[in-house]
Amino acid sequence: MKKIVFYFIIMSSVFMNEASRVLVLTPYSAIDSQYLDEGDISTINMLFINGLEQYIDSTQSSSISCDNHECALEELSKTNNKEVIYTRLQKLGSKIIFLASIIDENKSFDSKATAMNVEDMEQVCLRLSKSIALRQTLDESADIENITEQDQEESARRTSLGRFGASLGYLFPFGDLTYSTSNWDGTFIDREYSQLFKFNLNYYNEFKNNTALLFELGSAPPVVSFLDLNFLKFTNKVDTSPFYGSGIGFYMVTKNNDYFTDDRHDGGMSFNLQGGVLLYRTYDLNVLLRVKYIHILNDEKNNGITFDIGIQWKRKERKHTKTINRYPILERIFDRD
Repeated sequence: MKKIVFYFIIMSSVFMNEASRVLVLTPYSAIDSQYLDEGDISTINMLFINGLEQYIDSTQSSSISCDNHECALEELSKTNNKEVIYTRLQKLGSKIIFLASIIDENKSFDSKATAMNVEDMEQVCLRLSKSIALRQTLDESADIENITEQDQEESARRTSLGRFGASLGYLFPFGDLTYSTSNWDGTFIDREYSQLFKFNLNYYNEFKNNTALLFELGSAPPVVSFLDLNFLKFTNKVDTSPFYGSGIGFYMVTKNNDYFTDDRHDGGMSFNLQGGVLLYRTYDLNVLLRVKYIHILNDEKNNGITFDIGIQWKRKERKHTKTINRYPILERIFDRD
């Protein structure tokens, strides 16, 4: 029994040491205290650590400041942590440049963000902490919660975030859907569907006011094809975000495979009500779970309910390389960039 207790104590201490993985130093500031005082720096440090804790299980803060790798590694050697994060604050005109590095004995990762003013530092801290914790570039770490003033000035499209996606699920009509298949001898075979497998491609656009638009193009073969525009409203701004919404669209219900009949299709505008949850919302890859009621304004007044699961991913921005012209005069003559 004593051996078991002793073993438990040893293992607990090991796991406790493992949990305390990252040492976070206080920001080093090269900015005049009249512009950025100790209270501002303390608040910036708190916001930065709060951002880190969304992605790193355990952090240990320190009151020591460093402005280079050697100093930070020396502080790391005094602890049982595996990595150290140190930050620096610099001023350029009215802008504040916030630099951060996460390092250990073998590797390092650096990132920096620019705040247009002191009030912009809250968004910058969230953005930079995510960049450092996940080792992403500043553009890759952009999400709806950390859009900065610089982003808004650089491009109006930063007011929303777009993602592509796809989903699979089932459509359950209220009342079976009948589909007729013609044979070579002119006879028909009717088949009734009480459920249909559906799939669709979508484009998701999320806005800063905690809403989103979801465009869908899909099919539930062989009977239904559709185009939907959905408006979603989220109830929070965290990784697991329930939502509700509605939408309009156009649904085409196919009755048979005879291309020479006038009544092959029964289509019409539609409206829907829906609800669900978006998982991993602040990450590059999201999971969408949803239930949706659909009513079609066609002759048969078809309606039903769908259950689906989808994934959506942030589009990668193309990096444009700068062309260096060896013969600038000739290039200008021929209007080449």
